[in-house]
Amino acid sequence: MITLSQINIFPIKSMAGISVEQATVTEAGLVGDRRLMLINDKGKFVTARQHPRLLKLQCEMIDGGLKVSVEQHGSQVILFNQFAHGEPVSIWRDLVESRIAPDEVNQWFSHYLNLEVKLCLLATEEARYRDKIDTHVSFADGYPFLLIGEQSLQELNQRATEPTTMTQFRTNFVISGSNPFAEDTWLRIKIGEVEFELSKPCERCVMTTVDPDSFTIKATREPLKTLATFRANQQGRLMFGENLIAKNYGVISKGDEVIILSTKLPIKYGTK
Repeated sequence: MITLSQINIFPIKSMAGISVEQATVTEAGLVGDRRLMLINDKGKFVTARQHPRLLKLQCEMIDGGLKVSVEQHGSQVILFNQFAHGEPVSIWRDLVESRIAPDEVNQWFSHYLNLEVKLCLLATEEARYRDKIDTHVSFADGYPFLLIGEQSLQELNQRATEPTTMTQFRTNFVISGSNPFAEDTWLRIKIGEVEFELSKPCERCVMTTVDPDSFTIKATREPLKTLATFRANQQGRLMFGENLIAKNYGVISKGDEVIILSTKLPIKYGTK
């Protein structure tokens, strides 16, 4: 039986995730997932691609907000009801209405990064709409959900010269009990109360190469180096994991059976 073995929520874009036993699925993603992100002084989103140390920041859910902490820099309480005026922020090609955190919160993050930044919160659940996929999305890069099979990661690690962890791929759903890259062939699945469409393979970037111990970019370029040997599409882009869109909304739980409703022919991958 194929089951949902892990559910991960990333409260703030590019910061550490939280594994949960149960989650509520909405159109824009899991409740609490990537509703916040940092922006620079030009209103553009800031990520661990440029600042890998962001991944070191640990998030903890508290009543009415979050607590963010990191070694040698202390912690900061973030209360959602203290976010103030609205401000449009830029993520990729989208301008999204948001609310901005109090000065003390912004100063804490700015001091940590040695860069002037502000923390922003989606103004509403429907603040960001992507015409390309006809759905609302949080501050996730392009799709509301990401799924990866445990056996797919195992296959990658068998080919690689050094191991990669699932945390480096920042996936919402981890699946167990399937064959390596079986998710390539799934078109529609059901988990708990929710049906999902597997819309597009996920293109991987330099963020996957951040060392989870040192929080620096690996000189080896793993796992991208190994993915380039067997997971490059016709455009040379490296794919690992599947982007999902929810077809209805409800609750999913760790251990739920993953029911395959329909399948598709997989993309043929090769070397880059």
